[in-house]
Amino acid sequence: MITILLIIAGVLGTLSFLEPCTIATHTLFSVRVHQQNRNGRLKSLLAIWTSRSLLLSVLLIALVVLTKSPHWGFYWPGIVLAAMATLYIVSRFTYVPVPHLQFYKLLPKGKALPHSVQLGLTLPACTIPLFLIVAASALMINSVTFAALAGLLFATWFTFPVAIIAFTGIHHGGQNLLNNAAKASPFFTAGLLYGAAFYLILFPCDLIF
Repeated sequence: MITILLIIAGVLGTLSFLEPCTIATHTLFSVRVHQQNRNGRLKSLLAIWTSRSLLLSVLLIALVVLTKSPHWGFYWPGIVLAAMATLYIVSRFTYVPVPHLQFYKLLPKGKALPHSVQLGLTLPACTIPLFLIVAASALMINSVTFAALAGLLFATWFTFPVAIIAFTGIHHGGQNLLNNAAKASPFFTAGLLYGAAFYLILFPCDLIF
């Protein structure tokens, strides 16, 4: 189960970058960072990665510490995953009023923080279901250490494409690739969630740890 948690954190972290509500802002951020000198790039990338890693790891640790290991039952996990998958498909055709979680606004003078830190301390709307899946998996493990590691992996793979673009830049072909990825990612994400949901419904197990 620990291996599954870490794989889930990495895969869903990567998908978080490709979701429509994140790919544009993060690509624009990367392009701006690319215009800086090497030290400036490293500083900006370290800021977004560190702030994001701390935020997600702290959230998962707090969840594990403050919440008892849940009793999911036989069918609820599959039903919830199917509902999330449907939400991703619906979001491609109509606006779903789910706000971004801008945690930096909770900090004193948070609005004055560098843009890289603000971006790192924001959980975009389309990534919230993905992070909730990681959170649920961390609860099943019920380990502070692996909760922190899951948050770190999610943040790292979420930020990794940003680092690549920041150092290599992006040309017209890359822009088209990312544009197509943004259009397809909700359907790909939904497919993964539907697959996991159907597996859990066809082969139910009592998820309690």
